[in-house]
Amino acid sequence: MKRILCSEVFLVNRLNKVFRMEQQTEFVEWVDIVDEDNNVIAQSTRSQMRAENLRHRATYIVVHDGMGKILVQRRTDIKDFYPGLLDATAGGVVMRDENILESAKREAEEELGVAGVPFAEHGTFYFENENCRVWGGLFSCVSHGPFALQESEVVEVSWLTPKEITARCDEFTPDSLKALSLWLTRNNESNKAISCSSPE
Repeated sequence: MKRILCSEVFLVNRLNKVFRMEQQTEFVEWVDIVDEDNNVIAQSTRSQMRAENLRHRATYIVVHDGMGKILVQRRTDIKDFYPGLLDATAGGVVMRDENILESAKREAEEELGVAGVPFAEHGTFYFENENCRVWGGLFSCVSHGPFALQESEVVEVSWLTPKEITARCDEFTPDSLKALSLWLTRNNESNKAISCSSPE
């Protein structure tokens, strides 16, 4: 029988209370909260998840041109997570009860206008630092645009090689760098993998 930590029981009870109180109020984004094994244990508002750095799920989509270049996006300054930094992947937080592949497709279409293209699945990974605890679903797709950017989330996009991304590591979100490096490794391109001293 799986051991459940007292802190997890407390978290579940507290978040369930918040859920009951707020589910009838104005629209808020709800997300699944997961344990260290990626099992759903509760639900939370997105804002509470960020404020308390709760473990959650997110998608990471490597959008590439099929010829060695990665589509990089600049995050807006109003983002609740790493505002203004570069992202090596598209993607975002998986909503409550949302299928992770459908979440990836939704995020790619919302952020970049990418739709109707095949998505390759590359498994999951875990990332944790002082700002984030996330189970990531890793995907990729080929697209050459044109791109329709979501103004509230993406300022601009550009094409960079893995080498160019490595040279600018400090400008990128660390979780997206991990996702990209894993994608390169899992596609037998470890010679191009990102080698940064970003926090894990």
